[in-house]
Amino acid sequence: MERRVLTLFALALILALGLQSAWAAKYPDRKIKLVCAWAAGGGSDIMARTLARLANQSLDGRMYVENITGATGLMGMREVLNAQPDGYTLMLLTTTNTIAPAVMKDYPTPDQLDPFAVAGEDPMIMVVGVDSPYKNAAEFIAAAKANPGKLTVGTAGHGSPQHLAVAAFAAAAGIQLSYVPFKGAAPALVATVGRHVDVVAPGVSEAITLNEAKKIRAIVSLSTKRLRHYPDSPTAKELGYDVVVSRWMGVAAPKGLPKDVKALLVDAFKKATDTEEFKKFNAQNGLEPFHGTPEEAQTWIKNQADYFKKVADKAGIQPE
Repeated sequence: MERRVLTLFALALILALGLQSAWAAKYPDRKIKLVCAWAAGGGSDIMARTLARLANQSLDGRMYVENITGATGLMGMREVLNAQPDGYTLMLLTTTNTIAPAVMKDYPTPDQLDPFAVAGEDPMIMVVGVDSPYKNAAEFIAAAKANPGKLTVGTAGHGSPQHLAVAAFAAAAGIQLSYVPFKGAAPALVATVGRHVDVVAPGVSEAITLNEAKKIRAIVSLSTKRLRHYPDSPTAKELGYDVVVSRWMGVAAPKGLPKDVKALLVDAFKKATDTEEFKKFNAQNGLEPFHGTPEEAQTWIKNQADYFKKVADKAGIQPE
């Protein structure tokens, strides 16, 4: 009896593996939806469409982008969390997906999905308008210490990357600032140029146009090394502050993907990000490449979420 049960179990296992392999062998046989939780035309949308177009070279042209926006990316995330883990619904994850759980109540954490690729990092910088009285970080910090809570920071909203980036630096430098929300990084940058706020912390890609027009001046780079677009701007670490913050974008699937399907997707996105076209796209937008396995990408994303939780706690930012 025991031998018969074991035999039946082995046959069932072989059948399951065979079905999975057969499923993967014909994958993809219909459209693959890459969910972008942000509006069409924005930086995340452009990244999603670039990735989809290049990955389609390995996926028979099956992938398309669908923008499912609202609630700081929550609507798009729910779409993917509720999807079948069959490889036909994916999500473009962004920095916001690691910040939001720390500053919003009941927001899903990235580890509820299966992230398997990081497409690029967008280092963040603190900039002032070119006419600002603050020529460097030392002058800015001195003014902030002399006037606690008086200097203003433009952000893309409560809990945005721009908010958390400056909050992390302020906590490390021991200064108090006031945060002014705008409807995105672009209007916050414009307000900084016009000196309606004192400072903003965009990603390099968000500030390229204004930097080239010499409308802004970087006072500190929140990156691991000096940036090619801002070679004269020291890093926070050079100034003695252990602060490294970047925006990033990656790809995730619902948990439980068949291994063969996941392997196909990992390979498709790796080939996409290895193309000269994608490398040029990253370079033109100030993005840094991410080199790592899916496991390293998962660890990196988890570390980002843990880091932003610590930043929010230290800055006293309460979930809303």
